[in-house]
Order: sequence, then C-alpha cells, then structure tokens
Amino acid sequence: MTYGKLVACALAAMGLVSIPRQASAIDRLTNDDVKTLFDTIEHNRSEFEAALDQKQKNSILKGSGGEVNANEFLDDFEDQVERARDRFKDDYSASSEVLTILQYGVRLQGWVAMQPAGFPGTKEWGVLDNDLRRLAAAYNTALPAPGQQGLGTVAQARRINDPELKTAVENINKKMDGFRTAYNQALEANASLTPQARQTSIQQVDTMKKDAQALHTALDKKQKGIPEAGALLKQSALIINTTSKLPPSSPATLAWTPMRDDLATVALAYEVPAPK
Repeated sequence: MTYGKLVACALAAMGLVSIPRQASAIDRLTNDDVKTLFDTIEHNRSEFEAALDQKQKNSILKGSGGEVNANEFLDDFEDQVERARDRFKDDYSASSEVLTILQYGVRLQGWVAMQPAGFPGTKEWGVLDNDLRRLAAAYNTALPAPGQQGLGTVAQARRINDPELKTAVENINKKMDGFRTAYNQALEANASLTPQARQTSIQQVDTMKKDAQALHTALDKKQKGIPEAGALLKQSALIINTTSKLPPSSPATLAWTPMRDDLATVALAYEVPAPK
C-alpha cells in the first residue's frame, strides 16, 4: 500500500473523511515546488497559445460569464497565473487566486473539447492540462475528468502551506503528553483490561508521538515528510479505534479532541481531502 492510500485509510478510520477519490500524499508539493509549478504553467500556457493557429485564436469561448475571444482569454489566463505567483507566500497560499486559475482551466477544457481531433496545440494542451491537474491536487481539489469538459466546475481550493503544516505538527507534539496521562488513567480505571493490553495501548501513544517528532524533524530539514506523515496518521487511527469506545466525557476523549483539527491539517497538507 502506498503512503497516499495509507493516509486515506487512516483518516477514514479516524472518522475525519471518507475514502477519497484519490489519495496523493506521495506527490505533495512543498512551497518551493508550488512556486516552480506556477512558472511551469505559465511557460506551458505560452507554448499552447503559440501552437494555435489564427483561426483558433480568433474563435470564441462561451461560458456562464459570457463570450470572449480565445486570444484575449489566454492573455487574461496569463495575468491570473502571474497574479497567483506574485501573491503566493509562505504565509499566504493564494487559494482564491488558484481557484480562479482552475476556473479558467475548466473553461478552457470546454473550448478544447470543441476542437477537431489532432488540432494544432493538441500536444501542448496535454502538457498544460497535466500541470493544471497537479495544481488542483496541491490545493485539494480536482478538474473535471477527460470527457467531462465544460460539465464540471471547481468550487473550492485549499492548500496547507509548509509553515501551517509545521505548526500543526508542533501542536500535536505539545498535546501528546497531556493525552498520554489522561489515556493512561482511563486504561487503569478499566478493570477488564489486562496489564498487557494497557501496555500495548500506551505503546501506541508513545509510537504516535515518535512519529510526530519524526515528521517535525523531516520538515525542519526541508524534506517532504511523506513516510513520516503516513506513519503518524496510521498510528492515530489505531488510537482513535480505542478511544472511540470511551465515554464522550472521558478525560482521555476530551484530551484527544483538540488534536483532531491538527491531524486534519496534516491530512490536508498531504492532499487527502479535507473533513466534510
């Protein structure tokens, strides 16, 4: 099982999400990767435009926003990419700007679908389309599948940038000790558990903290932390399976609850769909 699928299954077990359409944790982009992708999209957009013939460039794109000349549309598309690239910062993911880019991409899909097979620019469009799909995945959304051009839309886009991810992991690390104490007390109060069962449960908590520390270390080293995130979310699923059997008022349950948002942030950062 890939770490992407591992994360997806873990989050499903945690009750945070259903099994997603595609778990792509293995492909997570860092902030620097996103900046590079913006440059790549603009380059390939320019290549696509250059490959079109004059008839195509002077054709009309139709959509809910009205009609526009294809050449003008591609120029506006360029402006949107530049705007997103300029506004993207470590503390600002430019999600609204990227959403606009993706909406342009959806509209362009519809126009491409109306072109004859093998039209000038076919190859260049395939490259640009792949770039836009990768951008969509990095913002936890998706473009319509091939064959659905003009039928779909992109309603939202949300990316967890590197500093926000790191903060969530730091929060998990800080909260683990308090949870361990409350969880240990809950286990000791359960007379039906054997000492071995209690020890196994506590070891799960200790392992989760080590996984969180490992992810934090990886992020400090500017690594993507893909296997570390997969291990963290897998371990959290094991603990959720046990704590879900405790009363809602249990101190262990109350100590776990604050970590759920942080775990959801980690999941979203690794491109598992956000909680619904």
